[in-house]
Amino acid sequence: MTKEELFRKNQQLSTEFELYLLEHPEIEDKIPDNAMIVLVPDYDKELADKNIELAKANKEPEQPIVYVRVKSLRTSRIEGLSLQVA
Repeated sequence: MTKEELFRKNQQLSTEFELYLLEHPEIEDKIPDNAMIVLVPDYDKELADKNIELAKANKEPEQPIVYVRVKSLRTSRIEGLSLQVA
């Protein structure tokens, strides 16, 4: 996986996780302060392994790690999009 692919996939996962937190604010209360959040997609083993590896390498001493397992990801959250060019 290239760095660009890693970035793109993690950017999409991060955006979806942020949207999930907006819809489920009670989850945020379970995340310790200063925690490193690691997104672990069950549907992409290569990305999951790379994210875990990067987290372990970049974790600060005593910093908690929260592994967020993601079962699946929809292609798009947008329904019924249209464009109007003027």
